[in-house]
Amino acid sequence: MSATSPHVRALAVADPLALPEVFQRLRHEHFVWDAHVAGKRRVDLHPLVLSAEAHADAVAAALSASRVVAHVAERALVDRAEAQHYRLSPAVTRLVDASHAGGDRSSLERVDLLLREDGRFVACELNADCPGGFNEAVGLPDLLKYAGYKGAADVTTVVDALAERLVAASGGKGSPRGIVALVFATAYAEDLQICALVERAVVRRGGVAVRTPPTALVIDGGRVHLRGRAVAVLYRFFPTEHFADLPVSTGLPEVLASGALTNVSSFAVMYAQSKVAFARVHAAIHSMPPALAAEARERIPETFSPLAVADLAEEREGWVLKRALGRVGDEVFVGTLETQEEWGRLVVGVRAACNGGEPWIAQRFVRQRTVPTPWGPRYLTLGAYVLDGRFVGYFARFTLVSHTSHDALVLPVVVEGAREEAA
Repeated sequence: MSATSPHVRALAVADPLALPEVFQRLRHEHFVWDAHVAGKRRVDLHPLVLSAEAHADAVAAALSASRVVAHVAERALVDRAEAQHYRLSPAVTRLVDASHAGGDRSSLERVDLLLREDGRFVACELNADCPGGFNEAVGLPDLLKYAGYKGAADVTTVVDALAERLVAASGGKGSPRGIVALVFATAYAEDLQICALVERAVVRRGGVAVRTPPTALVIDGGRVHLRGRAVAVLYRFFPTEHFADLPVSTGLPEVLASGALTNVSSFAVMYAQSKVAFARVHAAIHSMPPALAAEARERIPETFSPLAVADLAEEREGWVLKRALGRVGDEVFVGTLETQEEWGRLVVGVRAACNGGEPWIAQRFVRQRTVPTPWGPRYLTLGAYVLDGRFVGYFARFTLVSHTSHDALVLPVVVEGAREEAA
């Protein structure tokens, strides 16, 4: 391991979250209520340490991927033929078009980065619609400092930056333009804990925020209302493809097109949210401005429709299959983790789904460098948050295999040689 390589640094205390006061702070201060999966803790405090060089490369990779995907997604917003490649439902498309017409470009993304064998970061996915992980991304570095760790900086400011964006969109202190509605699915504690954290940050900045299920929203007089109060801003931890099926979405396009509602992230990000955007990057790479094309080649693995890869079934170890609107690692199939027989069945099924109108992608498998940890070598998926084009922090997950899902181990991220206030 070189001095600049990412690594997990063991703390003096083998299991700091076993200390009752630390674990209680995790639950009650940072609202991490789902700290265990299948009886095993999915969070810990031993930090991922990035050198200044690794941090700069990760930020550059995230911003490059964000720019490149935004470039192809923007084309889909204005070109109906291009939009057809994404096969979004008519209900989703109406919300997307209305947000675009209303000028709403609000965007909070998490770009998921993999560490290649050569030590460089590349982007395998971009979560633009309602990225998660805030509670751990902010809470674990705070607990790390609480436990006495010093020597590297916490550069994650995603919740503070998001809260400032929401308060500003509501008109500032007191939210004179209308309240901030924090929309979540009531069946999921993860959704509630994220919205509770954002609510507290908004209120601390003088904004008026209310947590709500989407079914409580109504439209009256060209505005969205919640319990008799006008809503100026929606923060959704509720996917657009599900939101579009609710009754409130029927009258919502007119409100969005009028500019009476800001939505973070805007519904207009749905082309960027779809993994089809990565395939459209490589379809358009030769017509891009040269600098942007260079960023695409360096930071985004080759990605295609499964129908366009003739030898997909034979080259199992070279590919990953992903459903275009899959989330949290679901419906992601890594060839190296499948038998040849099962991979063949998957390819047949995915191609049939594509022929039936459901978009999937085939992405080149990224051979990764493992990261040293106190538990042995692990694979890193480093999520970099980007708010309206600006880097605002990290969310790090570790796995034994090259596939990240809800049961990955989440650790705090710190950067050597950085100043926290510079984030």
